[in-house]
Formats: sequence, C-alpha cells, structure tokens
Amino acid sequence: MFVHLRAAFAAMARQRTTMRCVFVASVARVTSACVTALLSPPSGPRYGAAARTGGTPSSTKSSFVRHIFIFCIGFALLGIPNHPARAKGLTVTQLIATALRESKELQAARFVEAKARARLVQAGLLPNPSLELANKNDRVFANEGEYTSSIGFSQKFPVAGRVARQKDVAQVDIDLALAEISEAERKHAGEIAITFYRALILNRQIETRDHLIELDRNLLESARNRFRAAEVSELDVNVAQLDLQRVTQERALLVNEKLNQLGQLNQLLGRAAAQPLALDETLPSMESLPSLADQQRRALDHRPDLRAAVLTVRRARADHKLARAERFEDWTVGLGVERSRSAIEGAPPQPSNNALALSLSIPLPLLNNNEGRVAETIATGAQAEAQIVALRRSISNEVANFVAEIARLQQVIVEYQRTMLPVSEGNVRLAQQGYGRGQIPISDVVQAGRQQGDINIAYLAALDLYLQAWAKLRTATADYLK
Repeated sequence: MFVHLRAAFAAMARQRTTMRCVFVASVARVTSACVTALLSPPSGPRYGAAARTGGTPSSTKSSFVRHIFIFCIGFALLGIPNHPARAKGLTVTQLIATALRESKELQAARFVEAKARARLVQAGLLPNPSLELANKNDRVFANEGEYTSSIGFSQKFPVAGRVARQKDVAQVDIDLALAEISEAERKHAGEIAITFYRALILNRQIETRDHLIELDRNLLESARNRFRAAEVSELDVNVAQLDLQRVTQERALLVNEKLNQLGQLNQLLGRAAAQPLALDETLPSMESLPSLADQQRRALDHRPDLRAAVLTVRRARADHKLARAERFEDWTVGLGVERSRSAIEGAPPQPSNNALALSLSIPLPLLNNNEGRVAETIATGAQAEAQIVALRRSISNEVANFVAEIARLQQVIVEYQRTMLPVSEGNVRLAQQGYGRGQIPISDVVQAGRQQGDINIAYLAALDLYLQAWAKLRTATADYLK
C-alpha cells in the first residue's frame, strides 16, 4: 500500500492541476464512501461490506484509511494556489524608460554634452609658447667675422579677463547641451506615446473585427441552415459569405498595420523591429484634468526648449562680455640670450659679447576695436529674448488647444459608450433573431451589422484622437520626463 501511495504522491507532484480536476469530479463519490464506512453498523464479527464481500476487517479498515488519506491530499491540493503566469504588458512609462536607456538616437544626441565639456577644457588653456632662433653674420659680404646669434622663448598672455570670459561661455554651452538632450528626450518620449496608443487602438479595432466575424459566421450558418430547409435562396448564403470575407480582409489589413506600429515602436526603443512586444492595454482614465492654468504653468516650468531659450540669452550676454574682452589682444613677452661679435677696422679682433634679451609686445586697439563682434552679440541677445516671449505664448496656446480638444473628445466618447454602442449591439442581436425566425430579410441583418461596424469604427477613431491628444498634452507639459 505504501508503494502505491508513494507513486500517487509522485504523480500528484507532477500533475497537480490534473489531480485537482480529477479530485473535484470524484470528491462526492469518495466522501460518500468514507461516510458509509464510518456510519455502517457492526454486523456480527465482521463489518458491513466486509461481511458481504468476504473481506476481512483489516482490509476494510485499510480501504477506509486509504480513502481518507486521498481525501485529505485532494483538499490540500485544492488549497494550493495555481495561478498560471501571465505575461504583463509594458506600460507607456516603462517603454519610455527603456527608450531613454537604450535608444541609439538618444545615445548619439548625448554626445553634445561631452563636446561642450571638451570646449570648456579648451577655453581654460593658454597659447603654446614659441621658440625663437636668430642668426646674423657678414660672410657673404665683408666677411670680417661679425655675427649676432640669439635664442629665446616668447609667450602670449591674455589680458582683460579673456580666458575667464571664454570659460563663462563654455559653461553656458554645457547647460545648453543638457537642455538640448532633454528636448530630444521629450520629443522621443512623445513619439513613443503616440505610437503606443495607436497600437492599442489598432488592437481594439482588431477585436471589433473579431466580434463582427463571429456575428457573420453565425449569420452564415443560419443562412445555410435555412437554405438547406428551402426557406431562403442561395443569394442569402452568398450575401452572408461576402460580408464575412469583407470583415476578414479588413482584419488582415489592421493586423498588418499593427505589426508596422509595433515595429516602429521597437525601433524607437532601440530594439530589433521583429522583436516581440507585449503592451499594457490599460487606457488613461477620463477623469477631469487639472485646470488649464495648472497645465500651462507645468509646461512653462518644465519645457526643455524654453529653458534652452533662456540659456541662449545667458550665452549671448556671456558672449558679449567675451567680445568686449577680445578688443584687447594678447600681450607677448619674450625672453632669450644673445651673443654677438663686432669687427672694427684697424683694430684687433673683438671678443664676443653675451646679453640677456627681454621683449614685450603690446597690440594697440586702434584700427580694430571688435565693434562688429560686439554688435553681433547684442543682436543675438535681443533675438533670444524675443524668441522667449514667442515660445512662452506658443507653449501656452499649445497646451490650451490640447486641453480643449481632450474635453471635446471626452464628450463624444461618453456619448458613444452611453447610447450608440449599446443600441447598435442590440440592433444586430434583434436582426439576427428576426432573420432566424424568418421575419426580416438578410439584407437588414447585413445592414445592421455594417451599421454596428461603422459605429465601432467611428468610436475607435474618436478614441484614437483622444489618446493622441492626451499623449501630445503630456508631451507638451514634459510629464513623460518626470
């Protein structure tokens, strides 16, 4: 008996789900047998069924214990959770996080920061010194032994704080690079959100076609049954068949478009286009949005392009200071050693003379005072300030348009969900029932089905517009970067 129990344990360990189903099917029978064995009265020296079957009390007791043991094992198996693992789809937030981490386009865009930091390093470096060699003699002329040889170094030194001004400009360039990266990430996140919601709508359109295909199959089966019963002509069967094929073809096109959207989404994520991608089907709630003023304030506080415009003004001011400093060119300091010998007619040869040479070169800002460069920086700053005003107004109007569009589309979607979709569903059901009873022609059934399909398509189109506006609003307020 113990050998059989060990085998039963092993089988149940391998096939827990199957045993649970078998146990549910047989639990009543096992319970009845156990209760009968418990409540059967004694009959002489033997007990109940054992006396009738010729079994011994020990065999009856062993059978009873076995039933009880299996009964307990069954309940234990029922108590063990057995939820199949379901692959949970990725949300739009998770997709954006993946793209910000793995997108090759964004990785390439982030190199602008490294370039800006390299310019900051370069801005703090002095010019290289110069080695100066010179030699003069009279060999090709009188050849009296006169010569002058010198060796020295010269170094340019910036004046008027030019290096500090260059560092200020380079530092602002780093902040501009970071704002440029954030703007690229904002736009990339918006593309992902739009593509994500478009794929969800396509999936719902496919589900709608699946529902219509099921209805058309039922209608085709009904038409065939009535045709076999000589209640309708073959025309009804052909009409139902053609409508089924039409919806099937529409579904095939939608599946192809969905695969294209998923491929584009994979590309935005930096993955292979054919890589499987499961999406979370949860749609954003249609609760009332924050006030327009709050949305506009969030956009103005977090938009990277507006921050870049402000930094452009800062850079223009720093560049203006640099241009004014560049009016005074670098001073050059030279240091060297000079050896010379002179020849005096009628005198003995003269000894060589050694000298230490020191020089200073100061450019005079007389002809070029850098006026054009200074004027250019002033114009650049004025242009940037005008762009800030225009951009702030554009962002506010953009957010206002999206908020108004969302509010309008919410009303349309609610109307579809409240009246039009249930009524069209009921019309199809009534039409099919009427056709099955021979009360209406098949053309009315097909018309009702097409009307339901058109209403579903219009509803999903409105839902698509709503989700696109929702994604654009969150992109406009830079919510996807938080």
